[in-house]
Amino acid sequence: MTIPDFTLVLVVDSRHLRQLSWTLPTWRRHKPSLFDRPMLVVYDRDQLRGYDVRAVVGDGPMLYAWPPLTVDFPESSDGGKWYDPQRAKMLSAFVHIPGLFVETPYWLKIDTDVVAIGMDDWIDPAWFDGEPAIVSHPWKYTKPPDQMVKLDQWAEQFGLFPGTTPLNIVPKLGAELVCHPRIISFVGFFRTDFTRRASDLAVSTMGHRCRLPVPSQDGYLWYLATRTGQGIVRPSMKNRGWQQWSNDANVKKHAEEAMK
Repeated sequence: MTIPDFTLVLVVDSRHLRQLSWTLPTWRRHKPSLFDRPMLVVYDRDQLRGYDVRAVVGDGPMLYAWPPLTVDFPESSDGGKWYDPQRAKMLSAFVHIPGLFVETPYWLKIDTDVVAIGMDDWIDPAWFDGEPAIVSHPWKYTKPPDQMVKLDQWAEQFGLFPGTTPLNIVPKLGAELVCHPRIISFVGFFRTDFTRRASDLAVSTMGHRCRLPVPSQDGYLWYLATRTGQGIVRPSMKNRGWQQWSNDANVKKHAEEAMK
């Protein structure tokens, strides 16, 4: 098995473009072969202009302003950071945009708070045996805890996935999370046709407002792949020279250290 062609896809608003200005040099230094691949940068049209993005990523990547002018992401009655409209807006782009513009069999998501270290030959071709829908870092739980319940309800409401059964990942009463094996995609590959289908399902059930059944790209795509029996591979991206940091100060600090 060889490494399939893929496109690097980034999504940025003003804060995440600032993070990218710190971390992108580490990707170029430690994973230079990434930049032999096509690159698409989706940016928040409400906070940025194309020239802001070009100042960080250069002239090579394709740029796309998100969301469409007629689309908004209102405040949610659920409250909390998981339902923040800015978060929902930017994460939804990872579902709706790759299927429109990516021409390669896979696309690669890297979060802007991720610092590269170590080797350039970090991709194992064996990950792609059988053409899995997702290749991404393993994770152990979902927040908010009712996310998978809501996805089961959504699937049953619209009669999706006949011949399959709900996942029934139900949290304990009062729990802040629900434990189960899943993925986190601070670095993750997604099969392009699978993502296109995910976008079509969201549009057909949620309307043409670019929203997802739950405000989580990871949760939504993991659910679809699991419910429909498509392959998911969960290698440790940390062991492959990728470090995710939790706040801007740490991102900047470790990016500077990686450049020494």
